[in-house]
Amino acid sequence: MKERNCVIVDAYSTGRYLPEEFKRYGIETVHVMSAAHIPPIFQSHFNADLYGEVIRPSERMGYDDIVEYHLQALHGRKLEFVIAGCETGVELADSLSERLGLPSNGTALSAARRDKARLSCALTSAGVRSIRQVVSDSPAEIASWKREAKFDQIVIKPLNSTGTEDVFFCSTDADIQRALSAILGKTNRVGTLNRFALGQEKINGQQYTVNAVSIDGEAFVTEAWTYDTVPIERASSVCSLERLLEGSEPIVQELSDYLVRALQALQIVDGPAHAEIIVDHRGPVLVDFGARLQGTMSAKARTMALGHNHMTLTAWRYAEPKGFGEYMRLRGPYKRQAHALCVSLISDMGGVVAGYPGLEAIRKLPSFTDAIAFVPIGQELVPTIDLVSTPGIVYLVNSDLTQLENDYRKLRAMRMDQVFDLVLQDRD
Repeated sequence: MKERNCVIVDAYSTGRYLPEEFKRYGIETVHVMSAAHIPPIFQSHFNADLYGEVIRPSERMGYDDIVEYHLQALHGRKLEFVIAGCETGVELADSLSERLGLPSNGTALSAARRDKARLSCALTSAGVRSIRQVVSDSPAEIASWKREAKFDQIVIKPLNSTGTEDVFFCSTDADIQRALSAILGKTNRVGTLNRFALGQEKINGQQYTVNAVSIDGEAFVTEAWTYDTVPIERASSVCSLERLLEGSEPIVQELSDYLVRALQALQIVDGPAHAEIIVDHRGPVLVDFGARLQGTMSAKARTMALGHNHMTLTAWRYAEPKGFGEYMRLRGPYKRQAHALCVSLISDMGGVVAGYPGLEAIRKLPSFTDAIAFVPIGQELVPTIDLVSTPGIVYLVNSDLTQLENDYRKLRAMRMDQVFDLVLQDRD
């Protein structure tokens, strides 16, 4: 039997499930690290036993040295593909796949796939609508840009981060100063030092998350969800609820058409993509993007609602590309098999988690399907200010929409000290 092997770069977040998925196809995995250390946000989830080998660069290496180091380590191996497991692995996966002559998005626009400012420039250059922006380390410069553009409110965020970390809605010069004070000089969750901040126009409209998988330049949208948020004082907003849309809905076609153009602008020809898009009176515009799997999602719940999920389709694309391409071309728009809600819990309190007394009641809801990313016992639950500080996510799936909505209301009515057993910390 032919031995099959692949490489995953930074198999963290949702990417940590890929080795087991590839193993279903008889494909073994080598894990390549883009840095000497796993970012703290992902450390507790990494299991080295899932891989035939883990290749780790030295702390002293620059990016070019890391690329050469891994190319040398992989030399002579028969590999079928290289894929990024999460955001931090995108650029290295592009470099390795290109140099090894494997399916690749190439390196010409690698930086634009991760840097939010370069992303907007790439879209604009291709004639695709993008968000107006400024990059600076000066609060005065950003404030001046805001006044000249006549924006009532702008968004300020890091150029490269994840989990809506340090995203601020700013109306005044004081807001801008406070945002830059929080962002500049900080090493963000993906291990990058924030030397500059990105100021963008605030788009007011309905937000959506849209996933796709591409093969040989042909993109297939796998799902689209509404993305509802609630405002957070002195920050921006956090996701409260995602609702799965039917693939045949006109808005899904509009989102799909826009995303395909954006993928072409970013030269995404192979593999997964995750996009956040806002639709206003002018139409769709990309507000965030990842050339990788969607993070923090329940494969179980999404498979129940769709018959597939972003990860299983990505694995299929690489393991059996011919079968995947033929199926997706015949499939047409994806079909929703059941109604689904992805409910992000939101906390206005804090404390150390000692248990989950409310989880039993949540599991008894007829629509309950999965609970993920709950704050582990012994760790601190904090007031929610971004995606990472969300205390937990609950998926509700049901073919009966009335039952689904009733279960959602019951879930949302629960206080966090009913869901979690919280022990207040002594701050002395």
